[in-house]
Amino acid sequence: MEQTGAGKSFKATLNLPTTAFPIRANHPIDDAKILEEWQKADLYRKSFDLHHGSPQFLLSDGPPYANGPIHLGHAYNKILKDIVAKSRRMMGFHVPCTPGWDCHGLPIELKVAQENKGLDRIGLQTACRAYAEKWIGVQADGFKKLGVLMNWHQPYKTMDFQYEAKVIRSFADLVDRGYIERKNKTVPWCYSCQTVLATAEIEYAERKDPSIYVLFRADAAVFARFCSTLPSDAELFLIVWTTTPWTLTLNRAVLMSPTASYVIIQLAEQRFGVIGADLVDTLVDLLGIEKRVVATFAAADFSVDNLLVDSPVVPGLRVPVIKDLSVLVAEGTAFVQNAPGAGPEDYEVGVKNGLEIFCPVGPDGSMLDGINPVFLKGQSIEQVQGWVLSSLHENGLLLFKGSIKHSYPHCWRCRKGLIFRATKQWFCSLTHNALKEKALASIGHMLMLPEGSNNRLYATIDARYEWCLSRQRAWGTPIVALLCKQCDYVYCSKAFVDAVAALVEKHGIEVWTQLSAESLVQQGFCCPVCQSHLFEKEQDILDVWFDAGLTHVASISVPGKTHATFDLYLEGKDQHRGYFQSALLTGVALHGESPMRAIITHGFTVDALGKKMSKSLGNGVSPEELVAKIGIDCVRLWAATIDLSGEAVVSEVLLNNISEVYRKIRNTCRFLLSNLYDFSFETDAVLFDELRMIDRYALEMLDLFHKNVMAAYQTYNFTALVHAFADYCTVELSSFYLDIIKDRLYTDQSNGLSRRSAQTVCYLILDTLTRDMAPVLSVLAQQLAVLYQKNEADSIHLQLFKAPFVANNQLSFDKNQWDMLKTIRNTVLKEIESIRQAGQVKHSLEVLLTIAFNSGSELESVVKKLQMNLVKTGQSLEAFLAEFCIVSQVELIDSSSLVDVSWNNDLYVRVLHASGTKCPRCWQWHVVEDQDGLCDRCSQIVRSL
Repeated sequence: MEQTGAGKSFKATLNLPTTAFPIRANHPIDDAKILEEWQKADLYRKSFDLHHGSPQFLLSDGPPYANGPIHLGHAYNKILKDIVAKSRRMMGFHVPCTPGWDCHGLPIELKVAQENKGLDRIGLQTACRAYAEKWIGVQADGFKKLGVLMNWHQPYKTMDFQYEAKVIRSFADLVDRGYIERKNKTVPWCYSCQTVLATAEIEYAERKDPSIYVLFRADAAVFARFCSTLPSDAELFLIVWTTTPWTLTLNRAVLMSPTASYVIIQLAEQRFGVIGADLVDTLVDLLGIEKRVVATFAAADFSVDNLLVDSPVVPGLRVPVIKDLSVLVAEGTAFVQNAPGAGPEDYEVGVKNGLEIFCPVGPDGSMLDGINPVFLKGQSIEQVQGWVLSSLHENGLLLFKGSIKHSYPHCWRCRKGLIFRATKQWFCSLTHNALKEKALASIGHMLMLPEGSNNRLYATIDARYEWCLSRQRAWGTPIVALLCKQCDYVYCSKAFVDAVAALVEKHGIEVWTQLSAESLVQQGFCCPVCQSHLFEKEQDILDVWFDAGLTHVASISVPGKTHATFDLYLEGKDQHRGYFQSALLTGVALHGESPMRAIITHGFTVDALGKKMSKSLGNGVSPEELVAKIGIDCVRLWAATIDLSGEAVVSEVLLNNISEVYRKIRNTCRFLLSNLYDFSFETDAVLFDELRMIDRYALEMLDLFHKNVMAAYQTYNFTALVHAFADYCTVELSSFYLDIIKDRLYTDQSNGLSRRSAQTVCYLILDTLTRDMAPVLSVLAQQLAVLYQKNEADSIHLQLFKAPFVANNQLSFDKNQWDMLKTIRNTVLKEIESIRQAGQVKHSLEVLLTIAFNSGSELESVVKKLQMNLVKTGQSLEAFLAEFCIVSQVELIDSSSLVDVSWNNDLYVRVLHASGTKCPRCWQWHVVEDQDGLCDRCSQIVRSL
């Protein structure tokens, strides 16, 4: 094959990169192909069963709600979970990750009711079940298209008969242990959704409300002893401030502070009012009147026994004045109107003082029987509010009317303002058996990320004393109880509830609707309190958070196992008030321990301006749109890039950066792959001791990279993971190692030791990169693995991480040594760039490099040690430095021969144009006599072909 003559081409003798793997990804085709392959190979089930019998890693999939296509928040969450699951499988764990769906509740019920008018309860439940099933299928397809590997064949659903039965049995267990009680209590109520809300479901938003000062007429004679000048025919009033005028129709008392000082002020000629002494200035300023205080007294000196005042809106109603420490004296008037049926604090005071818990307010916010005046029956709260203001004004009892903007509780579903309504509800007590204290204590034993997020969960639970479990809906797990029609006695024994649960397990929750109360008990059963035989079924359902929170019980299908302790819960940060605390509370109450060992939270998806994405704002983007634009892997890379402590930003700039990182990783792997076309690791790999020095260094850096990646996976540091890949591929490989070994890969003898040394390391780098990226860049990893793993039948997602082999021998890795060598290289490259800019050379291979090391310096010591090690590998220091700096010629000179030179970090560098001629094959410059101008190395290779 010897060629002679001038101007010949030696391209055919080079080992040029060869691969069918394209430079650019064709995401639509590539993604679809991989997903189809996974489906055919049943990879979803195989990954679920992988490593069965090995130690388990249990990841909880908090159920998304089955009422529409997935949004980007769903995608973000599921991708993070998939990264965790895949990485733990590749660590050797059995990770049986079961996806789930939350199926019961108000949004589905309202939607189905709107689309199907006139359905009875059974018909509504049946339609809701079908509606949820439809969207589960749609959402599952959406998650699959994100490359998520879960057991899609057998997901859990909160509407599964078995799941519903387990929820009912868990409720029975809580009843049996004394946690559950049914009582009349003022609770937060959404009259738009017509249901009670748990504390966790309340959001606060600014709202404008009336701010009024109301006059409650009192007996002036009672206050006469504090004011001898008070006229005998004076009208005297307690001045009360309120921002909820409609609740005056439910008023049952006026509260005053037992520790404050009060004054009597003159409002008009014969009119006087009582107000807190510290608040009188604010009032007179509002009224624009002169401050005329006629008496001052301390509440401690004033008896309220038998003191009654007239209701300002209910004719003939007189209510007591009560001293209570809950009254604030920094705002208002130091008098507070109390409506125990319309406020949580009012309720507590009402119970303490034996007041009537009066609340003739229907589920929709309209007035019921018992309201006074009676003509208000059937009117809405807004209508009642208008009437109250008009009535007060007409009767001269509205002292002042303004408005106030304040933080007000809203429903987190419909975003409308709440009322507080006294009604019979079911509660789980957090004080019973020290449930709250035990739950709080367990938080201290968990890993919670990001740092400080434990404070939020702690505060959320610490602020609660009970959990309202009942909801006034049809579509949900029923509260299995019978109520005596005569005395309201509750029959809810564990045996009874368990018997109903057995029926639900066979027929679903619909059976509770279908069966009569009489058919559920033995003949002759009667109320133990009043002996009545008339019972009715409880119609309320359980809070859907109770359903979802019991995944640690109800999603487990292992025979003999009643519950699970998950290694990780991973959800959005809003779940501190939802899924996390419902799971924690039920776990501690039922099993005496937390159902999770760790909790990770992430932020919400927002646009470039930080605004939360929504359809109404027009700033939302669907996962499908994003995948179509940048591909599955880039969407997954985006999810991993987001700092857990911040929001998940989606912007053009960020997506472009993500795509660039992906491109660099892909092209780095393509370069590695393209230089392994004639390499088999099994037959061609070089032992570590025979590797070139720079190749050993590359293996050490690969090992360090792999350890950093494993640490990031272990600690859920997804952003560190992405940074590790980007930095390693860009800095350590493309700009350094791979740039250095190109000459050997392309021009050395194809099967020679030096090229095989580089190929061995390239293979190990590619193999490590592919495995390490697989949990994140799942499509790319699959594509690469198929191309270089010639004899591997299993998908990369069924394989293990593999640490690169690095030997411990006399040529041990010295990072300081390599850092100093890199300093030499950087100095040389700067010098080369300066003469390139001057036009003296066009490429570094045209350079003759003269180097000296300052005698006695640390740098000289490092270089001498390197030289000794190089001898053992058969490479000279000059040859090493030439390859290391990518130059043709290196000349080492003794520092003692240098006089009056400038040292750069104990280094002397002189860069000149290389002598001789350019080899037409490798482009290095050499002084040669070959007739074709080939250097010695190329001449030997060409003539051996």
